[in-house]
Amino acid sequence: MRTFSAAVLELWAEAFRRFPAAVSRFCRVFLFMSLFLWSWRTCMTWLLYGREKWNKVERMMNSVFKCLMSAVCAVALPAFGQEEKTGFPTDRAVTVFSAGEGNPYASIRIPALLSIGKGQLLAFAEGRYKNTDQGENDIIMSVSKNGGKTWSRPRAIAKAHGATFNNPCPVYDAKTRTVTVVFQRYPAGVKERQPNIPDGWDDEKCIRNFMIQSRNGGSSWTKPQEITKTTKRPSGVDIMASGPNAGTQLKSGAHKGRLVIPMNEGPFGKWVISCIYSDDGGKSWKLSQPTANMKGMVNETSIAETDNGGVVMVARHWGAGNCRRIAWSRDGGETWGQVEDAPELFCDSTQNSLMTYSLSDQPAYGGKSRILFSGPSAGRRIKGQVAMSYDNGKTWPVKKLLGEGGFAYSSLAMVEPGIVGVLYEENQEHIKKLKFVPITIEWLTDGKDAGLAPGKKAPVLK
Repeated sequence: MRTFSAAVLELWAEAFRRFPAAVSRFCRVFLFMSLFLWSWRTCMTWLLYGREKWNKVERMMNSVFKCLMSAVCAVALPAFGQEEKTGFPTDRAVTVFSAGEGNPYASIRIPALLSIGKGQLLAFAEGRYKNTDQGENDIIMSVSKNGGKTWSRPRAIAKAHGATFNNPCPVYDAKTRTVTVVFQRYPAGVKERQPNIPDGWDDEKCIRNFMIQSRNGGSSWTKPQEITKTTKRPSGVDIMASGPNAGTQLKSGAHKGRLVIPMNEGPFGKWVISCIYSDDGGKSWKLSQPTANMKGMVNETSIAETDNGGVVMVARHWGAGNCRRIAWSRDGGETWGQVEDAPELFCDSTQNSLMTYSLSDQPAYGGKSRILFSGPSAGRRIKGQVAMSYDNGKTWPVKKLLGEGGFAYSSLAMVEPGIVGVLYEENQEHIKKLKFVPITIEWLTDGKDAGLAPGKKAPVLK
């Protein structure tokens, strides 16, 4: 039988495990209480009963004091929990994908979040049989029909069968209600960082682009269809990668209705950024001109629509400067201007997400242009941050921390007017969990902007 002292130590250990920061703040008080109660028990037992009744009373008082301390901790630990909760949105995050729980995957990575309206969200990721980028990955999906409160059991929608599928990048055609997911196929044994990957389209070891489509909200999917010849240059490019993130459908301008998917391309370490686009709902695709003057190694692009049918891309930057790179297109993504530093957008060699929340010609959103960005804000993959721009990505005056914990790759999507969802990798290495958290524009701006037309009441998260 455990003694009272052991019971106290056990309770303290559990408290430290669950709420280390809170216990650190209050440990002196509870330590004093524990020592006082233990001393009182010991003295009273010896004084009243003597040694001969020690064992019997010890058992009795163990039960009494264990119940007492359990009651104390039952009251105290919720208080600890309230103290420990930082008020950050990630405190209420919901797990969408969890490797090894009802699935065969060693890790799950590379989130892509897509809204298809009426609170319906589709979450995509790579289900990896090994903890590597080319780890015989499938494309997997989970669905929420209530704004991200609950999610369906993940399932594979494209199986690689020993090869690897990478970088799922979904886009939604609101006119035809079709979801298209673009991704890459690596042949078995081919790794992104290995030398002498063949360029072009014909070699059996070359990297190819594929797509799948759903016309019923993700319930069923077409078989993978190759689109390499219209989305990859015939020479000089051995690696292409879509996103990883979500694409966008243009809502205004001369190319209204166009589907645009962000890309990076080139030999490893000498990438440029570009995009592919479709004007017929994903039936056919064209490849844009690449950006010039890269000034360092960039990849992993995200994309958003700007006013008047323009497009902005933000890319991960591996070079000096510790900031991301940004470029704009004025013709719906067909050609791109000069790549510039984005000093307000911190870069720690991690993917980021970009989304258009509203355009200036949308009165339902107050006639303001709003573009959102998400990514880590520290020197490593922690402390997720959301930023917002009112001028098509030129400046980012609004920034707010999502949480203090792990935050690697992420993806943003509209949940409903006034609410945005963030799907993110929680762990820093060997990603096991992808989580979802909603935020309001009102929270992001500290009440200064609800993201709605004047007079409309801001939504409240429940």
